[in-house]
Amino acid sequence: MSKKLLAAALLIATGVSAQKKDLIAQYSAYIDTADLRKHLTVLASDEYEGRETGKKGQQLAAAYIQQSFKEDGCSKAPGMSGYEQFFDVVETTPGGELKFGGKSLAFKTDFVYFGAKQQASFDNLEIHTLEDYERFGIENGVLIHPIAGMDIRAELDMLRRIGKKAKAIILVTPNYETLYEYLEHYATSKAMRLKTDTPVAEQPIFVIRAGALDGALKKPFRYLQGNGKKKIKKKATVVNTFTGWINKDEQVLTSSNVLGYIPGSDPILAKEIVVITAHYDHIGIDNGVVFNGADDDGTGTVALLEIAEAFMKARREGNGPRRSILIMTVSGEEKGLLGSSYYVSHPVIPLENTIADLNIDMIGRNDIAHENSSDYIYIIGSNMISTDLHNTNENANKTYTQLLLDYKFNSLSDPNQFYYRSDHYNFAKNGIPSIFYFSGIHEDYHQATDDIEKIIFSKVERVARLVFATAWLLANETERPRPDY
Repeated sequence: MSKKLLAAALLIATGVSAQKKDLIAQYSAYIDTADLRKHLTVLASDEYEGRETGKKGQQLAAAYIQQSFKEDGCSKAPGMSGYEQFFDVVETTPGGELKFGGKSLAFKTDFVYFGAKQQASFDNLEIHTLEDYERFGIENGVLIHPIAGMDIRAELDMLRRIGKKAKAIILVTPNYETLYEYLEHYATSKAMRLKTDTPVAEQPIFVIRAGALDGALKKPFRYLQGNGKKKIKKKATVVNTFTGWINKDEQVLTSSNVLGYIPGSDPILAKEIVVITAHYDHIGIDNGVVFNGADDDGTGTVALLEIAEAFMKARREGNGPRRSILIMTVSGEEKGLLGSSYYVSHPVIPLENTIADLNIDMIGRNDIAHENSSDYIYIIGSNMISTDLHNTNENANKTYTQLLLDYKFNSLSDPNQFYYRSDHYNFAKNGIPSIFYFSGIHEDYHQATDDIEKIIFSKVERVARLVFATAWLLANETERPRPDY
């Protein structure tokens, strides 16, 4: 190539690059704190009742979101008659009864349980000690074990490992009242699953008040605790039996994902999409108190509404992205990533045409590690599948937002397991390069105090602009992000 041709090519390339930067800066300016606050004031209000999946508040939120998509001019996704992708969930109300011999134990008063979301019954099962399971390799019955302390996690891990073939694990404690306060929310909250999912048998963990077993066991519990006289056994001797049921009450509810579609401008590349997700559900009302979920994930939801507006403004002015954009607010995240799970099983555009998912979940607060600065965001999963995606996000941030990208939780071995805990994971496990944008856990996480007054809207604005810039680059590059494998 001659020097003149090379100079001309460089000039053209520089001009295209500058134009790209100018357009990103121009349209990301439509993402602003005033509109973010306006949207969140509605979605995180008491009127929306905590937006619990399948309930009135979630339906109000879905209506608000689709109205916003309509006003921005977003299209309905291909093949859809409206903006909502409906799916059914089965809600299970915790409850049950246990019998040891002829003595009945009452739910909440005498016991609680966790780890099982489906209906289950237990008919005259053998009760065995940890010693039985270790010595004789018991493959049935239930495992009973005393606990004295408050931190049951480490001991429970050991019991699950040794008694993995038990039908249930029973923890007997003299500190039941105190443990109940700790476990009440987890053990008494209604659980959900997709109606389309086949129920999976789960091992319930029962926590039982020690006094409730007085006179109920033929073999005294003090013997089970190791305080009685033991004899050398050659086989496990069955003395006590256990009967009961849990999760009898179930009902079917309808929920939805809300999708706004922005068609791409390139006749070929428009068949591919960049998906941008956030969950708009929260945990609803508990004991008459509304959990508004302003940060979790009201901030992600309103960021998506502003990102949709920015992309549609560009499209109306003839500067729309080459690839298509799917803006998707999902529900059921708080119940086990249900909405995103349903979508990847019923995609409106084939998953092989989905080049990336950018997922926003809690971006409006600072955690304790960054309490003195809002200029950060945790990036999780960006390089798990594709280094190309990681580099695109890094370049977008360097050019447009200059946030501190913190990769502290970007690890499969992270003890918090954040990589598995938001909706991007359902895309990632299907091989789709994904990023989870997250500002960390704070003292109001899953508390009734997660309200709009505590949101740092300037932070939400900057993170939303980063996601917009990354999505813009992904949607306009000739090549999609390549998997590293």
